[in-house]
Amino acid sequence: MNNLEISEDVYFDCVRRQLKFQAHAGVDAFTDVNRYAIIRDDDQKILGIHSEDYIIRPYAKLAEQVNEVVRECVDVDKYHITTKDHVYESGKKFRRDINFWDDSIDLNNYKKNGFHIKGTDEKIIPQLRIYSSMDGRWGQQIMWSSVYVVCLNGMVRPDWTFVVYNKHNKRKDISFGVSDFKSGLVAHKELGDDLFKMMQKKVTTDETSNLFKQTLASSYAKKSLIDHTKSNVMKDLNNAWQRYEQKYGSTLFAVYQTATDWASHPITKGAEHNVSRKREKQVAEMMTSSEWLGLAA
Repeated sequence: MNNLEISEDVYFDCVRRQLKFQAHAGVDAFTDVNRYAIIRDDDQKILGIHSEDYIIRPYAKLAEQVNEVVRECVDVDKYHITTKDHVYESGKKFRRDINFWDDSIDLNNYKKNGFHIKGTDEKIIPQLRIYSSMDGRWGQQIMWSSVYVVCLNGMVRPDWTFVVYNKHNKRKDISFGVSDFKSGLVAHKELGDDLFKMMQKKVTTDETSNLFKQTLASSYAKKSLIDHTKSNVMKDLNNAWQRYEQKYGSTLFAVYQTATDWASHPITKGAEHNVSRKREKQVAEMMTSSEWLGLAA
């Protein structure tokens, strides 16, 4: 989709229905409880069960609010913008990606010290993401990210915390303004310098393996949806490392690509969008670890 169009799948209404408690089987008496089912008005599917404090906030309204800010900041008729809406689990969760192609970081331009990325298709674009849910798993979130176009890896930085965050039981609506938008673009441009430094930094396979064992494999083993062993996590990371080391050399940039590939393309029996969200956070935490900082020094 182009120029901030919102998918029709995002537009649906929800109703709130109070749950009742039957004290004894066979007794025709019910007592109201402080629990309400959030139900899609069109297909009657239950999206979540919450207390009376939960506020239904339509996905489309949030998307339209962010669109208004984007229109204030750029000429959407001249800017190359593409969007993609993801409605997960029949409407329980929502993610919207807004890609800004005119502010791309062209890695083909980094040619100092004998190393550069070959191929005009290799670039990184800023991406504005929106998250929300009706099942209570995701609060309302508006955040900046970046996407590595060739591999579609989501670029992660430890200082890219959520721009704005709001729980559904808060009375005040989420807010996102022009200053938030501009700060995200500035952070994206700074990423180019960070990546260039990573391209110049040499690492060994042993250092890389130790980093993953102490960070991604260690934390993921405790939270995995399908596998609680370090060995299988390390197997996935080592396979990705071999691909990126061959392409980019034994550099911290290859390590970074390995980690973001692992976060962006999870192999899981669970919901991929949930696993990917958890892994992105883990990569950000990895980049503040002593092991990472030691390699980057």
